[in-house]
Amino acid sequence: MDATQLEYFKIIAETGSLTKAAEMLHISQPAMSAMLKKLEEELNAQLFDRTPNRISLNATGEAALVHVGNILRDIEHLKADVAALSQKSPSLSIAFCDPGLRWFCVPRFSLACPDVKVNDELYEKSDIAEQLLNRAFDIAIMPEAIQSTKIQSISFLDDHVFLSIPFENKLADKESIYLEEIPAQPLLVPQIGGYFIAQMEKIISEKNPQVSIVKNEYNITQHLIRTTNFLASISTLSYDLRNDGTDRIRIPVNNPELNVTYHISFLKSNKEKVRKFLEWAKEISTL
Repeated sequence: MDATQLEYFKIIAETGSLTKAAEMLHISQPAMSAMLKKLEEELNAQLFDRTPNRISLNATGEAALVHVGNILRDIEHLKADVAALSQKSPSLSIAFCDPGLRWFCVPRFSLACPDVKVNDELYEKSDIAEQLLNRAFDIAIMPEAIQSTKIQSISFLDDHVFLSIPFENKLADKESIYLEEIPAQPLLVPQIGGYFIAQMEKIISEKNPQVSIVKNEYNITQHLIRTTNFLASISTLSYDLRNDGTDRIRIPVNNPELNVTYHISFLKSNKEKVRKFLEWAKEISTL
Protein backbone atom coordinates (compact mmCIF):
# COMPACT_ATOMS: atom_id res chain seq x y z
CA MET A 1 0.00 0.00 0.00
CA ASP A 2 1.09 3.61 -0.49
CA ALA A 3 0.22 7.07 0.79
CA THR A 4 -2.19 7.70 -2.08
CA GLN A 5 -4.26 4.65 -1.14
CA LEU A 6 -4.40 5.84 2.46
CA GLU A 7 -5.44 9.36 1.44
CA TYR A 8 -8.20 7.95 -0.79
CA PHE A 9 -9.40 5.66 1.99
CA LYS A 10 -9.60 8.61 4.39
CA ILE A 11 -11.66 10.67 1.94
CA ILE A 12 -14.05 7.77 1.29
CA ALA A 13 -14.51 7.38 5.05
CA GLU A 14 -15.19 11.10 5.49
CA THR A 15 -17.67 11.39 2.61
CA GLY A 16 -19.36 8.01 3.10
CA SER A 17 -19.60 7.70 -0.68
CA LEU A 18 -17.38 6.32 -3.41
CA THR A 19 -19.05 8.65 -5.89
CA LYS A 20 -18.42 11.81 -3.84
CA ALA A 21 -14.86 10.74 -3.07
CA ALA A 22 -14.17 10.08 -6.75
CA GLU A 23 -15.59 13.48 -7.69
CA MET A 24 -13.45 15.24 -5.08
CA LEU A 25 -10.32 13.50 -6.33
CA HIS A 26 -11.22 13.84 -10.03
CA ILE A 27 -10.92 10.13 -10.76
CA SER A 28 -13.46 7.60 -11.99
CA GLN A 29 -15.63 5.65 -9.57
CA PRO A 30 -14.43 2.27 -10.95
CA ALA A 31 -10.84 3.35 -10.27
CA MET A 32 -11.80 4.36 -6.75
CA SER A 33 -13.58 1.04 -6.17
CA ALA A 34 -10.58 -0.88 -7.48
CA MET A 35 -8.24 1.03 -5.17
CA LEU A 36 -10.44 0.30 -2.15
CA LYS A 37 -10.70 -3.38 -3.06
CA LYS A 38 -6.91 -3.60 -3.35
CA LEU A 39 -6.43 -1.92 0.02
CA GLU A 40 -8.88 -4.30 1.72
CA GLU A 41 -7.10 -7.25 0.10
CA GLU A 42 -3.73 -6.02 1.35
CA LEU A 43 -5.11 -5.60 4.86
CA ASN A 44 -7.06 -8.85 4.58
CA ALA A 45 -10.12 -7.16 6.06
CA GLN A 46 -13.35 -5.48 4.99
CA LEU A 47 -13.29 -1.84 6.07
CA PHE A 48 -16.81 -0.72 5.12
CA ASP A 49 -20.38 -1.90 5.43
CA ARG A 50 -22.00 -1.41 2.03
CA THR A 51 -25.57 -0.50 1.02
CA PRO A 52 -26.82 0.34 -2.49
CA ASN A 53 -26.39 4.11 -2.00
CA ARG A 54 -23.83 4.47 0.76
CA ILE A 55 -20.88 2.87 2.45
CA SER A 56 -19.98 3.38 6.09
CA LEU A 57 -17.00 2.41 8.19
CA ASN A 58 -17.33 -0.74 10.24
CA ALA A 59 -15.41 -1.30 13.49
CA THR A 60 -12.36 -2.55 11.60
CA GLY A 61 -12.46 0.47 9.30
CA GLU A 62 -12.71 2.87 12.24
CA ALA A 63 -9.59 1.33 13.79
CA ALA A 64 -7.81 1.54 10.45
CA LEU A 65 -8.82 5.20 10.05
CA VAL A 66 -7.09 6.13 13.33
CA HIS A 67 -3.83 4.58 12.10
CA VAL A 68 -4.20 6.11 8.65
CA GLY A 69 -4.71 9.57 10.15
CA ASN A 70 -1.52 9.18 12.20
CA ILE A 71 0.45 7.92 9.19
CA LEU A 72 -0.70 10.75 6.90
CA ARG A 73 0.04 13.33 9.58
CA ASP A 74 3.52 11.88 10.06
CA ILE A 75 4.09 12.04 6.30
CA GLU A 76 3.09 15.72 6.24
CA HIS A 77 5.38 16.45 9.17
CA LEU A 78 8.19 14.58 7.40
CA LYS A 79 7.68 16.65 4.25
CA ALA A 80 7.52 19.90 6.19
CA ASP A 81 10.60 19.15 8.29
CA VAL A 82 12.66 18.03 5.30
CA ALA A 83 11.54 21.06 3.28
CA ALA A 84 12.29 23.37 6.18
CA LEU A 85 15.76 21.93 6.64
CA SER A 86 16.50 22.06 2.94
CA GLN A 87 15.44 25.71 2.84
CA LYS A 88 17.03 26.46 6.22
CA SER A 89 13.62 27.62 7.36
CA PRO A 90 12.12 26.46 10.69
CA SER A 91 8.73 24.80 10.98
CA LEU A 92 6.33 24.24 13.86
CA SER A 93 3.55 21.70 14.20
CA ILE A 94 0.82 23.00 16.51
CA ALA A 95 -2.26 21.20 17.87
CA PHE A 96 -5.24 23.38 18.78
CA CYS A 97 -8.19 22.22 20.87
CA ASP A 98 -10.66 24.66 19.30
CA PRO A 99 -11.02 26.19 15.80
CA GLY A 100 -11.61 29.69 17.17
CA LEU A 101 -8.26 29.53 18.95
CA ARG A 102 -6.64 28.13 15.82
CA TRP A 103 -8.04 30.85 13.58
CA PHE A 104 -6.94 33.50 16.06
CA CYS A 105 -3.35 32.29 16.47
CA VAL A 106 -2.17 31.01 13.10
CA PRO A 107 -2.58 34.13 10.93
CA ARG A 108 -1.26 36.44 13.67
CA PHE A 109 1.79 34.32 14.41
CA SER A 110 2.47 33.81 10.71
CA LEU A 111 2.33 37.57 10.17
CA ALA A 112 4.68 38.19 13.10
CA CYS A 113 7.10 35.38 12.13
CA PRO A 114 6.76 34.82 8.36
CA ASP A 115 9.97 32.76 8.28
CA VAL A 116 8.36 29.99 10.37
CA LYS A 117 6.21 27.47 8.53
CA VAL A 118 3.20 26.46 10.63
CA ASN A 119 1.58 23.04 10.34
CA ASP A 120 -1.60 23.38 12.38
CA GLU A 121 -4.23 20.81 13.28
CA LEU A 122 -7.44 20.66 15.32
CA TYR A 123 -6.93 17.99 17.98
CA GLU A 124 -9.77 16.84 20.24
CA LYS A 125 -8.41 13.57 21.65
CA SER A 126 -7.25 13.04 25.24
CA ASP A 127 -3.77 11.65 24.53
CA ILE A 128 -2.14 14.99 23.71
CA ALA A 129 0.65 14.43 26.28
CA GLU A 130 1.56 11.18 24.54
CA GLN A 131 1.52 12.94 21.17
CA LEU A 132 3.91 15.61 22.47
CA LEU A 133 6.21 12.98 23.94
CA ASN A 134 6.17 11.15 20.60
CA ARG A 135 6.90 14.48 18.83
CA ALA A 136 3.75 14.28 16.73
CA PHE A 137 3.38 17.98 17.62
CA ASP A 138 5.85 20.61 18.77
CA ILE A 139 3.18 22.59 20.63
CA ALA A 140 -0.26 21.80 22.00
CA ILE A 141 -2.64 24.59 23.03
CA MET A 142 -5.33 23.17 25.28
CA PRO A 143 -7.65 24.32 28.11
CA GLU A 144 -5.53 22.68 30.79
CA ALA A 145 -1.89 22.34 31.80
CA ILE A 146 -0.24 18.96 31.21
CA GLN A 147 1.29 17.27 34.23
CA SER A 148 4.55 15.67 33.15
CA THR A 149 8.18 16.01 34.16
CA LYS A 150 9.14 16.20 30.48
CA ILE A 151 6.51 18.74 29.41
CA GLN A 152 6.23 22.40 30.30
CA SER A 153 2.87 24.20 30.26
CA ILE A 154 2.42 27.96 30.47
CA SER A 155 -0.80 29.96 30.61
CA PHE A 156 -1.64 31.81 27.41
CA LEU A 157 -5.01 33.32 26.51
CA ASP A 158 -8.39 33.55 28.20
CA ASP A 159 -11.43 32.65 26.12
CA HIS A 160 -15.12 32.83 26.94
CA VAL A 161 -18.33 31.76 25.22
CA PHE A 162 -21.12 34.29 24.64
CA LEU A 163 -24.64 33.86 23.35
CA SER A 164 -25.54 35.95 20.30
CA ILE A 165 -29.16 36.93 20.97
CA PRO A 166 -31.63 38.96 18.85
CA PHE A 167 -32.77 42.15 20.59
CA GLU A 168 -36.41 40.99 20.56
CA ASN A 169 -35.57 37.79 22.46
CA LYS A 170 -36.44 37.93 26.18
CA LEU A 171 -32.96 36.66 27.03
CA ALA A 172 -31.46 39.89 25.68
CA ASP A 173 -32.29 41.57 29.00
CA LYS A 174 -29.99 39.25 30.95
CA GLU A 175 -26.48 40.28 31.96
CA SER A 176 -25.26 36.66 31.78
CA ILE A 177 -26.72 33.18 31.55
CA TYR A 178 -26.13 29.46 32.14
CA LEU A 179 -26.94 27.14 29.23
CA GLU A 180 -29.38 25.24 31.44
CA GLU A 181 -31.42 28.44 31.88
CA ILE A 182 -32.24 28.80 28.17
CA PRO A 183 -35.93 28.10 27.43
CA ALA A 184 -36.84 25.75 24.59
CA GLN A 185 -35.68 27.20 21.26
CA PRO A 186 -33.11 26.54 18.53
CA LEU A 187 -29.39 27.18 19.03
CA LEU A 188 -27.20 27.55 15.94
CA VAL A 189 -23.92 25.63 16.05
CA PRO A 190 -21.45 25.39 13.12
CA GLN A 191 -20.09 21.96 12.21
CA ILE A 192 -16.48 22.82 13.01
CA GLY A 193 -15.82 20.63 16.05
CA GLY A 194 -13.54 21.71 18.85
CA TYR A 195 -13.53 22.03 22.63
CA PHE A 196 -16.27 24.64 23.11
CA ILE A 197 -18.85 23.00 20.87
CA ALA A 198 -18.22 19.61 22.49
CA GLN A 199 -18.73 21.15 25.93
CA MET A 200 -21.91 22.98 24.85
CA GLU A 201 -23.42 19.82 23.37
CA LYS A 202 -22.59 17.88 26.53
CA ILE A 203 -24.14 20.48 28.85
CA ILE A 204 -27.29 20.82 26.76
CA SER A 205 -27.80 17.08 26.33
CA GLU A 206 -27.40 16.49 30.07
CA LYS A 207 -29.05 19.57 31.58
CA ASN A 208 -31.26 21.23 28.97
CA PRO A 209 -32.34 18.82 26.19
CA GLN A 210 -35.31 21.07 25.32
CA VAL A 211 -32.89 23.34 23.46
CA SER A 212 -32.59 22.21 19.84
CA ILE A 213 -29.04 22.33 18.50
CA VAL A 214 -29.09 23.24 14.80
CA LYS A 215 -25.82 22.20 13.14
CA ASN A 216 -24.82 23.31 9.66
CA GLU A 217 -21.72 24.16 7.68
CA TYR A 218 -20.01 27.32 8.89
CA ASN A 219 -21.19 29.55 6.01
CA ILE A 220 -24.79 28.35 6.35
CA THR A 221 -24.70 29.01 10.09
CA GLN A 222 -23.41 32.53 9.39
CA HIS A 223 -26.31 33.13 7.01
CA LEU A 224 -28.86 31.81 9.52
CA ILE A 225 -27.48 34.08 12.24
CA ARG A 226 -28.20 37.12 10.07
CA THR A 227 -31.56 35.95 8.73
CA THR A 228 -33.27 34.19 11.67
CA ASN A 229 -34.00 34.94 15.33
CA PHE A 230 -32.24 31.77 16.51
CA LEU A 231 -29.70 31.92 19.29
CA ALA A 232 -26.06 31.38 18.39
CA SER A 233 -22.77 31.10 20.25
CA ILE A 234 -19.47 32.86 19.80
CA SER A 235 -16.21 33.00 21.73
CA THR A 236 -14.01 35.97 22.56
CA LEU A 237 -11.27 34.89 20.16
CA SER A 238 -13.78 34.44 17.32
CA TYR A 239 -15.19 37.99 17.39
CA ASP A 240 -13.35 39.24 14.34
CA LEU A 241 -14.45 36.25 12.25
CA ARG A 242 -18.16 36.89 12.59
CA ASN A 243 -20.67 39.42 11.37
CA ASP A 244 -23.88 38.87 13.32
CA GLY A 245 -25.53 42.02 11.98
CA THR A 246 -26.70 45.01 14.04
CA ASP A 247 -29.82 43.55 15.68
CA ARG A 248 -28.15 41.23 18.17
CA ILE A 249 -26.53 41.47 21.59
CA ARG A 250 -23.90 39.19 23.10
CA ILE A 251 -24.14 38.08 26.71
CA PRO A 252 -21.59 35.92 28.55
CA VAL A 253 -22.29 32.28 29.37
CA ASN A 254 -21.53 31.42 32.99
CA ASN A 255 -20.83 27.69 32.71
CA PRO A 256 -17.23 27.20 33.90
CA GLU A 257 -16.51 24.73 31.08
CA LEU A 258 -17.08 27.60 28.64
CA ASN A 259 -14.69 30.01 30.34
CA VAL A 260 -11.13 28.78 30.01
CA THR A 261 -7.50 29.79 30.10
CA TYR A 262 -5.62 28.09 27.30
CA HIS A 263 -2.18 26.67 28.05
CA ILE A 264 0.77 26.22 25.72
CA SER A 265 2.47 22.87 26.28
CA PHE A 266 5.74 21.65 24.78
CA LEU A 267 8.62 19.31 25.49
CA LYS A 268 11.20 20.93 27.73
CA SER A 269 13.89 19.49 25.49
CA ASN A 270 12.21 21.22 22.52
CA LYS A 271 12.15 24.72 24.01
CA GLU A 272 14.61 26.25 21.57
CA LYS A 273 12.56 25.09 18.58
CA VAL A 274 9.37 26.69 19.94
CA ARG A 275 11.11 29.82 21.25
CA LYS A 276 9.72 32.20 18.60
CA PHE A 277 6.16 31.08 19.27
CA LEU A 278 6.63 31.51 23.02
CA GLU A 279 8.02 35.01 22.53
CA TRP A 280 5.08 35.92 20.31
CA ALA A 281 2.61 34.38 22.76
CA LYS A 282 4.08 36.36 25.64
CA GLU A 283 3.65 39.61 23.69
CA ILE A 284 -0.01 39.10 22.76
CA SER A 285 -1.06 37.62 26.11
CA THR A 286 -0.07 40.87 27.84
CA LEU A 287 -1.87 43.19 25.40
